[in-house]
Amino acid sequence: MKRKRTGNNTFNLKWHRRVGLSIMIVLVFLSITGILLNHSPAAGLSKKILSSEWLMNWYGFETSSYSGFQVGNQWISHSGDRDLLLGAKTVANCSPPLINAALTPNFLVALCSDELVILTTDGDLVEKINLLGGLPEYTTNLKYSKDKVLIESNTEILSINLDSLEIVPSGIKVDSWPLESPLPAHLVKKLNQASKLPGISLETIVLDLHSGRFFGDTGVLFVDFMGLLTVFLAITGLYSWLARRRKKKK
Repeated sequence: MKRKRTGNNTFNLKWHRRVGLSIMIVLVFLSITGILLNHSPAAGLSKKILSSEWLMNWYGFETSSYSGFQVGNQWISHSGDRDLLLGAKTVANCSPPLINAALTPNFLVALCSDELVILTTDGDLVEKINLLGGLPEYTTNLKYSKDKVLIESNTEILSINLDSLEIVPSGIKVDSWPLESPLPAHLVKKLNQASKLPGISLETIVLDLHSGRFFGDTGVLFVDFMGLLTVFLAITGLYSWLARRRKKKK
């Protein structure tokens, strides 16, 4: 009987150590996050808002995918609502999408779905040409080439005189049109800040890490499993302590 108890205690201690070592890092992590949550008001975790793009995507928030057209050293893009942007500054209003944009020696020209917007190189509005003002229907492209502003309408290439706003056949063949490109990272950062994207408080992130919710259902189940192993450690530790106490009494 004594040998059996001794063998059981050895087996118990062996698994107690194995489980303890295997979950040690997780228990330390849970302890640290628990302490942070207990002192959240003092640390101001609820007031620290994070809004990085990957974090918003992780939490399921939709973030804007910015793209536009490079005009010289500047970028023209559209907010997706009605704002036409030069860099991070709203310079005009037009209906989306932004179809194309071009830079001439004196002007910036942007083609939206229903009108052509003419700006100075600094972004000041000069003129708009809509369908009622003479812009041809189904205008689908824009380009500055051979000292002319060219547009494509129903496969016909027309030219626009930006001074007189006269639109006439160009007689020019265009092989390719400017393509939309992703905006540079520094500009995307400015646009995100201006658009007031929703943020996640640091307290929420710590709480979600502590509970496992940060990693979805799998994370919650993992933390639950760690909890069960902790209970196992408590039981095996108590069993070992009682076994040693009995041994000392004898």
